[in-house]
Amino acid sequence: MPDVKQRMIDIVNSLPENYFDNLKPTEMVFKLMMEYLKQYGEDETTIIPGTDKHFNYETLKEMLESTNSN
Repeated sequence: MPDVKQRMIDIVNSLPENYFDNLKPTEMVFKLMMEYLKQYGEDETTIIPGTDKHFNYETLKEMLESTNSN
């Protein structure tokens, strides 16, 4: 977990100051997760509850599609 925390800090520090402007908190989280997945591929530390899968881009895409369909 310390690796993920440091990676997130590094990502946030590398983003432009206005990266999160005009976004809702949920949108900020999704954008940050997208950046993480772009840089590191799969989050090897996170197992999706009820599955044996790691969190990855495809999972995030499914989450976004599910959110947008509601």
